[in-house]
Amino acid sequence: MKSILKAAAVAVALVAGGAASAATVVYNGNNPPAPANKVSNANIFAGASVSLTEILNPGDTAQFIFTALTPLTIGTLAFSGTGSPTDLADVGFGLTPAASNGFSVIVPVGGGVAFAGGTLPGLTLQAGDMLTLYWTDGVSKPVAVTASFDTTPVPLPAALPLLVGALGALGIARRKSRA
Repeated sequence: MKSILKAAAVAVALVAGGAASAATVVYNGNNPPAPANKVSNANIFAGASVSLTEILNPGDTAQFIFTALTPLTIGTLAFSGTGSPTDLADVGFGLTPAASNGFSVIVPVGGGVAFAGGTLPGLTLQAGDMLTLYWTDGVSKPVAVTASFDTTPVPLPAALPLLVGALGALGIARRKSRA
């Protein structure tokens, strides 16, 4: 029951964090410049599907910081964006502040709007490890960016149950020989 409540709380936090970070504030009919270095935090656990969105305005950088609650493996990290084709070509993402990766595919859909996508290979995290995804931009207009990935439990090595069983059998045999 405790793990179900924890999972529900994390899911609610991810949804609320994603919704809150994508909100646009309107001031006097205009969108004010957003502060640089936007940071979104979320806890992740094995079996979660994660997706966080942020709006990058000119001059912004953003970080998505994830803390693993359990040992987990992250599949391919998928990155997507929506905006003008030239602005999407100027967006960088990565696992370090250098954020040297760009979208590998940019598909214009008309009206000066395009969709973009890119990936990074997955990785394994232990409980307490942090994964930080960085976004940089050189955009002239706002661009929506999203990072998505699925997590799975770290597989138990096949030999570990055999080793535990063998050690248990040795312990039982030793106990019987003493008696």
